[in-house]
Amino acid sequence: MSIDLACIPYFQGIDAHGLCRIEEIAHRHAYQAGATIFTEGGDCAGFHVVLDGLVRIYRINSEGRLHTLSLLRPYSTFNEVAAVDGDVNPYNAVAVTTAEVLTISHNRLMTLMATEPALLSNYVQSLARVNREYIERLEDMTFRSIPSRLAKLFLHESSYADQISETPTALTQEEIASILGTTREVVGRALRGLLNAGLLVKKGRSVYVANREGLEYLAETNTMPESIPTG
Repeated sequence: MSIDLACIPYFQGIDAHGLCRIEEIAHRHAYQAGATIFTEGGDCAGFHVVLDGLVRIYRINSEGRLHTLSLLRPYSTFNEVAAVDGDVNPYNAVAVTTAEVLTISHNRLMTLMATEPALLSNYVQSLARVNREYIERLEDMTFRSIPSRLAKLFLHESSYADQISETPTALTQEEIASILGTTREVVGRALRGLLNAGLLVKKGRSVYVANREGLEYLAETNTMPESIPTG
């Protein structure tokens, strides 16, 4: 498949010659569903861009429990930090569906950034944004209730947007639980609470936003609205 590299935020503002250089040194890899892209603690796998399919980013704790960090679709990027410092991969990456991924090694990325000012600027700004989002997610984990975090997920707040380029209803309760850092049972109870409050509505097996203002209130205040705004 052909791709316009300029549509990837990291490569925006790079001239045609620079984009040709990137195309020449980058490698494309195709993965079958379930295939491992790289493993946590393994040698630096470089900078990755999802070109097609769905990729899961996750870690496994000492008890063997899997925690999903992100579910990435085109044209999301991952392993940005390791690609810069050359250290080991900080998490695992696996193809959820058949997927195609663009990869640039650490050494080649460093060479590119030394000669392409736009790439260096984009990279620094993107890492700063990622850092802010992780701080916000850490704050959510520390101070926000599960219903409040769930409201943010359904509202596509910035701290979760990289994981849900499709609606949250496309995720299973297990996947939502992994993203929010809790269990499927707790997510199930929180979903029922939001459904009973009229903030969400279930149609068939899917769940949709029924009252955006009410969800925004819950996400902002960490408190269920006493009376539901009707918009």
